[in-house]
Amino acid sequence: MKDLWLKKNNQAANTYMDEVSRANQFTSHHNGYIKAPVKILRCFGLSAFEKLILMNLIAYMSDKTLCYPTIEMIARDVGCSSKSIERHIKELDDKKMILVSQDRKNNTYYLPNYLHCHPYLLMSEKTHEFIGGVRKQVNERELTLWVRGIIKGDEFKAFTAKLQRLHEQRFPMDKFAEKEILDSYAQFLKVELAKRFPFDVNEQ
Repeated sequence: MKDLWLKKNNQAANTYMDEVSRANQFTSHHNGYIKAPVKILRCFGLSAFEKLILMNLIAYMSDKTLCYPTIEMIARDVGCSSKSIERHIKELDDKKMILVSQDRKNNTYYLPNYLHCHPYLLMSEKTHEFIGGVRKQVNERELTLWVRGIIKGDEFKAFTAKLQRLHEQRFPMDKFAEKEILDSYAQFLKVELAKRFPFDVNEQ
């Protein structure tokens, strides 16, 4: 049975998701899907609910530049309380992952400019890049725990804050400014990894 299922569903994931989204033999409600950058889905600086809410808001925007679902609509979609939604949206707003306007009865949500070089995404992707270079040298479960500690640490916040200051200038910057900060962060990770896994790393 499993082999039969695999044979019937061996098309590329993106193609298959398009087919799933367009299926309307039972209901035509919400028969679409969104483009979800992997760098958002795996962003270390966002909680699981923050990622889900952000994806939900992007889905409401669809081919527009804004959306204004009610808090209760979002709560039903993502499966948590309205109070939790309000808290997570405030976190996303504080992190500048979304922009929130309260001019209407309901909040109006926009995506920020320069999301592609957002500090949280840059820091997260640099971390993933580093992990990719060392994951075979150390115990992967221990590596996961180490990364969690790094993300919660003051140094991670300090590097993110430096990028945030650049990000908030909102005009063309020295194209090497972010690179210098990210390279310094990568060096910091290398030093910290050697402290945590001295035997594993030196053995490689």
